[in-house]
Amino acid sequence: MGTYAKKFQDSGLLFITNTVLNWNNLFLDRICTEIVMKSLLCCIEQQWINLFCYVLMPNHYHVIVRMLDGHKVENFLRDFHKFTSQKILFYLKDTRSNLLSQFYVEVKKQRYKIWMRDVDIKNVITPQFLLQKAEYIHNNPLSEKWRRILRVENPWDYPYSSATFYLKGQNDPFIPLADFRELV
Repeated sequence: MGTYAKKFQDSGLLFITNTVLNWNNLFLDRICTEIVMKSLLCCIEQQWINLFCYVLMPNHYHVIVRMLDGHKVENFLRDFHKFTSQKILFYLKDTRSNLLSQFYVEVKKQRYKIWMRDVDIKNVITPQFLLQKAEYIHNNPLSEKWRRILRVENPWDYPYSSATFYLKGQNDPFIPLADFRELV
């Protein structure tokens, strides 16, 4: 492995995907979406992560992050999912209680669940993999399935994505992003 490849491998970037329970399209609701976006912002402000790329789709998310200052990905995901779940469940109980049954689980200590348990985490070890995943993230809203639902024609038309930052050169309206182009 060359020196550059080794240096890039040591950058600590992670490609993370998680899904809403039963693939429910929870994030078509603006309030639920804002809860997740504000939580990501909080993780950045608390200096848990650098966020390089993201997309929050109606029923899942993809991010490329780097953990900061000794924070562990397991703790970040545990706290992020717990906080967003609690906020979303409070919101649903107060305003959209008809949706709660979609998130009911029969577990001793837990009645409702927002996120699937199995989180997909991949190490980003090459610049090529980083670019491939960033392109995948930015084009996710344009897939045949989502284009009709989201009514977007270009990656930058979808507001809950880092595509505007990378493809239009505009600051993300929700989250300060770290720029992966400085790494490749």
